[in-house]
Parts: sequence; C-alpha cells; structure tokens
Amino acid sequence: MNYSDTPHTALWTRPYTLTILATFLIYTPFALFLPVLPVYVLEKLHGSSLAAGSVNAVFFLAVVMFRTQTERFEVLFGKRQVLFGASLLFACSNALFLFAGSTTSFMIIRFCSGALFAAASTRLMAMGGELSPPGRKAEGVAFVAAAVTVGFAVGPFLGLTCARASGFPLVFGLSTLVALCGALVSLPIAMPEQKGNMPPAGNVRIRNLFEGRAIPAAVVMMLLMLAVTAVLSFVSVYADSMQLHTASTYFFVVLALCAVCSRLVAGRVYDRHGANWVVYPAIFVLSCGLFVLGTARSSAGMFAASLLIGFSYGILVPSLQTLAFAKSPPHRTSAVAATYFTFFDFGMSAGAYLVGASIPLLGYSRIYLLLGLLVLSVALLYRQTCDGKQPLLSLLSGEAEPP
Repeated sequence: MNYSDTPHTALWTRPYTLTILATFLIYTPFALFLPVLPVYVLEKLHGSSLAAGSVNAVFFLAVVMFRTQTERFEVLFGKRQVLFGASLLFACSNALFLFAGSTTSFMIIRFCSGALFAAASTRLMAMGGELSPPGRKAEGVAFVAAAVTVGFAVGPFLGLTCARASGFPLVFGLSTLVALCGALVSLPIAMPEQKGNMPPAGNVRIRNLFEGRAIPAAVVMMLLMLAVTAVLSFVSVYADSMQLHTASTYFFVVLALCAVCSRLVAGRVYDRHGANWVVYPAIFVLSCGLFVLGTARSSAGMFAASLLIGFSYGILVPSLQTLAFAKSPPHRTSAVAATYFTFFDFGMSAGAYLVGASIPLLGYSRIYLLLGLLVLSVALLYRQTCDGKQPLLSLLSGEAEPP
C-alpha cells in the first residue's frame, strides 16, 4: 500500500520525524556559513570588501534560480533521489571550500552550493506539507519550520565559536559532517507518491515553474520579509550604535526562542480556527515590534522588540506557507514550496539592499518606524488577495480557485 493512500491522523510518524531531523541538519550548516564566510574571504583569501559582501549574495542568487527547478528534477529522477543526492552533494561542496585558493573559485563553489541547498531545502519544506495529516497540516508545517529556526540559532553560534577557537578548517569540516548526517537521515524517508499531471521536463513555461495559487501568500511573505530582514541584517549595528552591547549579543537568542515557541502553538490554532486567526494578529504584533524597535533607547526596549518580532515571525512563516499549500493542488507541493521560498528569498535580498541603501538617508530608527507602517499595510494586501473566496492574485494561475 502506498504511504500516500494510507489514512492516518498521527503526525509524528517515522518519515515525518526523520524529516524534522534532516531539516535541522541541512539548515544548520547553511546558517553556520552566513556570518563566517565573509570573514574567511577577507582574512584568508585577502578578498575585497565587495567580494566579502557578495559571498552570501551569490549563494542566494543560486537559491532563487534553482528553487523553481526542484519539481522538474523530481520528475526526472524522483523525490527521494533529489533529496538524498542534493543533500550529499551539498555536504561535498562544503568540504570543497578548503581547496578554494582564490575568491573566484570560492564564489563558484558557493554558487553551486546554493543550487544544491535550494533543491534539498525545497524538497524538505514540501515534505512538511505532504507528510502531515489533513487535520494537522499547519501544525506539521510549523514543526518543520521550527527545525529551521533552531538551525538558524545553532549554526552561527557553532560557526563563530569554532572559527575563533580552532580556525576555519574545523568550520568547514564540521559543516560537511553535519550536512552528510542530514543526507544519511533523509535516505530512508518514505515519501508520498506523486499524483496528477506533472509538467513535462522540457517545458520551461513560467506557469510550470511557479504555482499560481501559492503566489498570493508568497507575495505577502515577501513584503513582510523586507521588514524582518532589516532586523536580521542591521539590528546588531543599530544596538551597538546606542552602546547597547548586551542587547546586541542576545537579541537573536531571544528572537529565536520566541519564534520556536510561537511556531509550536500557531499550528494548532491554525488547524482549529483557520489562517485569519493567526495571520492578522501576527502582522499586528510584528508592526508593534518594529515600532518598539524604532523607539528603543535601552536594552529592555530592544529585548521587548525582539520578543514581539520573534513571536510574530515564528507564526507568519509556517502559517502563510500552510495557506499556500491549502490553496494549491496536492500534487504540486514541490512547486508550492519553490514558489513560496523563492519569493521569501527575494524579499530577504531586496530588504537587505534597500534598507542598507536607505540607512544613510533616514537612519535606523526612522527606517524601523516606516517598516512598521509597511507591515500594517500588508494586512490590507492579505485581506484583498488571501482572505476571500476569489483572491485577486490567484488569477495568475489562470484558473478559478476551487470552493
């Protein structure tokens, strides 16, 4: 009997538990590199500041380009083969950094690593929706997203600690080992069989790369990430500029803990009452967090903002992802995950660039206050595009949404 045909209500099945573990093991080395590689390019490869700033941009460029190709790879090779193969090669790419003797070769490896991470992470995110029973889908997606958040918290701490204590070779070795464990954990996962008419492998139409019904939720998340990225990228500098060094050190610890806790609770509320019960309050709380951050002049204010932003961020990411799954055909879970996280990644990239360019003109405080207003306006966009029987942007799919 096929796994996908077996009626089940239990969430913590063996495949789902392994998916949680594999997600953590793949996202930890990804997050580990974000603060470490720019330093490595400057100190060891003697690269320019531009090269150091581009090392993560190249990675995210590859992620954006290859997320939408994941479903096509699955058609050609199969879901399990794509997950295991991409995870294994991702681990190998981490080891190759040891042999990069120039910034050019380093950037090439980083780009390839981003492409492999895109395929592996998109498949894992899709499995969060596939392996969760219908009545607990939001809760299931939330636990997978919580594994991502824990990886984001553990990865940078491990990377910076190892680099300072024993040097960069240990960092590359550790990231390779962790990613390899993720690949091995993913190998025995039983995956639901693919059903429905999949796009031909040779068809490169945009409609087959993206899932139109997932675009409304993805656009909302993209705009929210403009604000969240302003916090993730610049809050430490903002706190240091006010001599709030304690807040700068522990801001992300508080944010990550709140995000994990809220994700575990939000899924159950979503499953019982629907998306609006969690999305609208979370948008409002995120806006409040940005207003508090923009007016903060003490560590207490910074930590209050961290609590609010972490709480809301932990709710919004899995809730809007679940909404994207709910509005899309079940056989296109990979395309939905690719669509959602492509917009997500684009929001991160655009947010970092736009906020960075605006800081000299407006300053940190005004930017956070303006972003608070932007987040409130996103609630109106959500009302028009996602909270209705016929969302406007779903027309991009070319079909009316089923009742």
